[in-house]
Amino acid sequence: MKKIYFGDFRLYVIEHIKAIQKTDIEAYTIEWFLLRYLKKITKVADGNKEYIEVEGPIRSLIRFYVDNIDEQSELGDRCKKIHYEYRKLIREKQSTKYT
Repeated sequence: MKKIYFGDFRLYVIEHIKAIQKTDIEAYTIEWFLLRYLKKITKVADGNKEYIEVEGPIRSLIRFYVDNIDEQSELGDRCKKIHYEYRKLIREKQSTKYT
């Protein structure tokens, strides 16, 4: 697969990071760990990258979500939105691969 521009996705994740950071977060809480996973995504998803480079941190986020976050909570909703945006970007770029 060709390289994909992840810049807009990175900005989307940064918006979620800023929204979570508005609250007072204590160390080693669910929010604190979630921020660490999101920051890993922003470090990797900078510019044009192969999707596989970003896939690892996204999978880590999903594993963390499944193991630790309530599906009905605000944090769960954030994780689902981020994963949805990622999948949407990948689908769009895969469909243009053959055109």
